[in-house]
Amino acid sequence: MAGYNDSMMSSGSRKPTGMKGKVHDLATTLQTQNEELGIEKGHMQTIKNENASSTSGMQGQLNDIKHHFKADIQRMQEEFRVQLKLQESENCRLQMQLVQVKGEKTSIHQQIIALQRRIEEIEEEIGHE
Repeated sequence: MAGYNDSMMSSGSRKPTGMKGKVHDLATTLQTQNEELGIEKGHMQTIKNENASSTSGMQGQLNDIKHHFKADIQRMQEEFRVQLKLQESENCRLQMQLVQVKGEKTSIHQQIIALQRRIEEIEEEIGHE
């Protein structure tokens, strides 16, 4: 009887053979793979969450940069408008000065012509005496 119990004890620790053994092995393998799949799903979810937070962080940085550039462009446009107004007023001032100088030139030219005539008249008077 002791031999029989020993064989029964050892058969409890032995793997079953045949169809039941294969089904048992498949069930064990499937359970192990399901557990590994669950672990990997958890890792994937963690990675997705990290990516989402990283993406939102980058999007925030991009939005900050975008607002900064918009503010810079608006500031430069305003400075350009101010400089344009200054340049236009300077151009008008210079144009008025140019008109004034041309008028003075014309006046001086007319005075020169009048003086030349007067010189000719004086020379004629002196020459006749």
